[in-house]
Amino acid sequence: MTSPGQVALSDLLFGMSWEDPESDRAALRIRPGEHLLTISSGGCNTLTFLLDDPQRIYAIDINASQSHLLALKCAAIRAFDAQELSAFLGLQPCTHRIDMFESIADQLSSEAATYWRARRAAIADGVVQQGRFERFLRRFRSFLRLIQGRKRVERLFESRSIEEQRRFFDESWNTAQWRLLFRLAFNKRMLAKRGLVTDYFRFDDGSASFSESFAKRAERAMCDLPIASNYFLAQYLLGRYLSPDAMPEYLKPASLPIVRERLDRIEIITADAKQWLAEKPEASIDAFSLSNICELMNADDTYATFAQVARTARAGARIVFRNLMVPREVPAELATRIRLRTELRQQDRSFVYSKVNAYEIEM
Repeated sequence: MTSPGQVALSDLLFGMSWEDPESDRAALRIRPGEHLLTISSGGCNTLTFLLDDPQRIYAIDINASQSHLLALKCAAIRAFDAQELSAFLGLQPCTHRIDMFESIADQLSSEAATYWRARRAAIADGVVQQGRFERFLRRFRSFLRLIQGRKRVERLFESRSIEEQRRFFDESWNTAQWRLLFRLAFNKRMLAKRGLVTDYFRFDDGSASFSESFAKRAERAMCDLPIASNYFLAQYLLGRYLSPDAMPEYLKPASLPIVRERLDRIEIITADAKQWLAEKPEASIDAFSLSNICELMNADDTYATFAQVARTARAGARIVFRNLMVPREVPAELATRIRLRTELRQQDRSFVYSKVNAYEIEM
């Protein structure tokens, strides 16, 4: 059940996570044995958090499709080595993903298995590229190749310093066609077709439109953040990871055995986060990775969510919280309990978020 102020979601929105786990891990400072709440989304960050040795991860999403995706990724991690896993998920070429799926389907709940058997085409094409957002990015990249050309896109990633990146952007990339692409692809009507409801179209960065705001964020990523390690930018512009060193940590061969051994620490939950938290004991959770879930809520539900976070958080608990387009803040009534510790947006490789803040529960 969702509350009247909560936007309902269905079908797969994200095949991978678009929140930078480096920002989350810096904010949360997860310690061995702790209990962590995450928003499942594409599942990548939840799986990466296992490397920090928490005792329990409550992976919550209001959208059952995202829960089924995380369950599928867990089953694949149990069964496949690093190369097979990348191929199955859609990060490497593969012609037998359906057979691979059938070999792990019995590890899934009946609900998850039924969900994926009804979406065999998504399995065959690689699930990480099948979310609504990833499909939108495929269309964006097709237009990008038309206006910039494949060689120019590849050349961007050959820059070896921030100075080279800025010079390339100013002299070769920032054309009138590039700016037009944002007006065409990131306008209100186009984004509404991709599931962004009208409440998303307000801005706290001085922009007059989503296209202007997103263009500014893209420029920052291309000019101010090292490109070689930014696998988010590579996915946005190339649709692939640049190298085995520039990809989510959970996928790397050295990390995979640790993640596999700790998978049972993840509890996958499909629920409204605030309603689920209302049933948890006081002072029982050490860290909260909340993504931008409050953008799907009105002001009353935002307050109710943070009130439950404050109630269930242990003293000294850490929180990371984002805004994408809708300005959301910790309610003023709770600001003395949930203290802002630092802002992380400037170094956040995902770059699309207007706010990435770390908070701490007052002792």
